[in-house]
Amino acid sequence: MPSPLPRLRSPGWLCILLGLLAPVDGPAHAAAADPLAIERGAVIYRQGTCPVCHHWQGQGNRRGPDLTDDEWLHGDGSLTAVRQAIETGFRHGAGRRFRGKYEMWPFGGMELDEPDVDALTAYVWSLHRRRRAADTLTREVVSRIAFGSGADQDRSQPVWDTVLALRPQLMLMLGNSVLAGTSDMDQLRLQYDKLAAKPGFAELRGQSRFLATWNDLDFGHEDGGADFGQRAESQQVFLDFWGVPPGSARRGKPGIYTSQRFGPPGRRLQVILLDTRYHRGPLWRVSPNEAADREARGMGPYLPNDHQRARMLGEEQWRWLEEQLRQSADLRLIVTSIPFVMEFSGWESWANMPLERMRLIDLIRTTRANGVLLLSGDTPWSEVSRLDGELTYPLWDITSSSLNRRSGGIGPNRHRVGPATSEPNFGYMEIDWTQADPAIRIELRTVANRGLLRQTLRLSELQPK
Repeated sequence: MPSPLPRLRSPGWLCILLGLLAPVDGPAHAAAADPLAIERGAVIYRQGTCPVCHHWQGQGNRRGPDLTDDEWLHGDGSLTAVRQAIETGFRHGAGRRFRGKYEMWPFGGMELDEPDVDALTAYVWSLHRRRRAADTLTREVVSRIAFGSGADQDRSQPVWDTVLALRPQLMLMLGNSVLAGTSDMDQLRLQYDKLAAKPGFAELRGQSRFLATWNDLDFGHEDGGADFGQRAESQQVFLDFWGVPPGSARRGKPGIYTSQRFGPPGRRLQVILLDTRYHRGPLWRVSPNEAADREARGMGPYLPNDHQRARMLGEEQWRWLEEQLRQSADLRLIVTSIPFVMEFSGWESWANMPLERMRLIDLIRTTRANGVLLLSGDTPWSEVSRLDGELTYPLWDITSSSLNRRSGGIGPNRHRVGPATSEPNFGYMEIDWTQADPAIRIELRTVANRGLLRQTLRLSELQPK
């Protein structure tokens, strides 16, 4: 392990990484993408001279600046610049936020070989990115969004050509991107490979940004939840397919939930993708005879599970969700793979866990989250639902399913607005940010790009009172 040189006068600061969240535009070292190298760098950091000026976790102190914040004091933020800072050190300096004087000897006064420097560079570079991992933000203004669920990989998928013609900036996958339903991870990868081989999908993926959550069949177990024994392995297959980097925080946490914000204040869109599978508790069923009778009426076999310990989301996800709802945004799209507002008909929905359903409503209320609009999938039909009376503004839920096959009957839903449809469809949303009161136009469209269901909302309609 490295040790400080005995003649070290001022161990000073390692950091160049103080700042502005910048892309890696220099030659990214392989260590930066290697979690083991980053962990090794953390050991070097903590057992060396670095904490003297930057605290054990990089927050800084009076002797040295914060390594986790959004200000770069030197260089361009690339890995090359970080490495150079470590190699050459600094005589003195100060930043806009850090007013103290600092001095750092080359290598922080430590004896480091080349792999040590690589690992330490990777760790220091990762510090501020970890802090921002829960709040990724890009300045791009997003106004065109497509969404959908239920893509049968064994059938043709002409829908992608139709979506391509609309040039969406975002494509939101609401779950069941493949209909696999298998605990064999090799088979699950094979099904994803079939989707990747669809020409239209591949072209759209090259032109638009995809954000995805899973449902039961790409999770791996039909109607499954926390009881699925391969869920951790399935999570890695999912993240592999959607191109999540090896060092991402999503690799190490239980569940695939994530979020992304786009645009400046006044035109800021937040997309929150929930994971309704990884920690979901058991579903309660009716008797086999009653299930058969329900099926004849277009209803499913499930009963509401109102046990105090019944869970739709894990506690860690709930804490994370509260943080997301407290962030600034003008319009928030909450993506949930199963319907939220839909009248309970025995199929999978948030009504399976009524206390969890109310918990989400209460969380939106207590955080005073504005601009909430729900997008969901899973059902054998598509519809627009509106829930009144729970919040000070209506809670809308747009359900789109499926992308390329016609489903069965249409179940009851007293919160439905207008008709429902069982035709294959996708959702498309345009946000007109240029208006004083932005208009949100939402449609469910056929593969031939014919409108099935339409709803136009004003952003002012989604504000707490």
